[in-house]
Amino acid sequence: MTASESTQQPQAAGEVIEISEVLQRLPHRYPFLLVDRVLSIDPGKEIVALKNVTINEPFFQGHFPGNPIMPGVLQIEALAQCGGILAINLSGEGQYDTYFLKIDNCKFKQMVRPGDTLILKMELIAPIRRGICEMKGTTYVGNKVCAEADLVAQIVKR
Repeated sequence: MTASESTQQPQAAGEVIEISEVLQRLPHRYPFLLVDRVLSIDPGKEIVALKNVTINEPFFQGHFPGNPIMPGVLQIEALAQCGGILAINLSGEGQYDTYFLKIDNCKFKQMVRPGDTLILKMELIAPIRRGICEMKGTTYVGNKVCAEADLVAQIVKR
C-alpha cells in the first residue's frame, strides 16, 4: 500500500477509557503522554485510541518551523503507550509497566500535522508468554495509514 492509498480506519467498539483513567494506567505525563482517549479495548486482542494533534505540541517548535510535522518516532511512541495500556489491562493495572524491546517493519506513509486526529490501533499478534507481548501497530488520519510497525514489549512488575 502506498502513502496515497486509503484503508478503512478501525471502528471503535467496547470499553472507552477517558484521560483521567489513562493517567492512572500509564506513567507518562505531559509533554510525553501521547494518548488522549481510548476509544475501545478488547482485552487480549486489540486497542483503539486517539491523540489530538495540536499546534501547541512542544515538538512543533523545531520539527519543522513553518512546516510542522509530527515526528514519526512519536507516532511509534504513541502506539507503544497504547500497547502498554492493552498489556497492562491483561496483567493487572497499577502493578506492572511495559518496556518496549524491539520495533520491526516500521514504515511512515503519511505526514501528521497540527489539527489532525491521530487514531492509534494496536493488535496482539501472539499470546503473551513469559511477560513478552508481540503487537502490530498502525496509525491513521481519516482513512489514510500514517505509520505502521511491529513492536515487542516486556511486562515488568513495579
